[in-house]
Amino acid sequence: VRGSGSLMPKYYCDYCDIYLTHDSPSVRKSHNDGWKHKAAVKAYYSQFLEDETQTLIDQKIREYEFRQISGIPGMGGGMFFPPPLGYPPYGPPLPFVPQMQQQPPVQIPQVPIKRERDMDES
Repeated sequence: VRGSGSLMPKYYCDYCDIYLTHDSPSVRKSHNDGWKHKAAVKAYYSQFLEDETQTLIDQKIREYEFRQISGIPGMGGGMFFPPPLGYPPYGPPLPFVPQMQQQPPVQIPQVPIKRERDMDES
């Protein structure tokens, strides 16, 4: 007679934090196809996505604050001085480049087209 201590192999699902009563491929497949398991897997992986997103947000905030403190042009804040008179905002003036004059559009003379019916009348 078997006692209550018979050892049936069990499968532990890390996502759901439960033991399946039997360790067979059909039981595992049935469990993995269930909505509770799929929701637990989604929740598990979404925590990493949220952590990564928060890390990127924190990094962007640090970069913005650094620009505010250091005064990188175009980012606002800091000690940004306007350029001297006669200079464009980003560097010395460009050398003069002559512009080509626009030529008037070429007009094609219109030649009357003689049709067969016009030729019959002549």
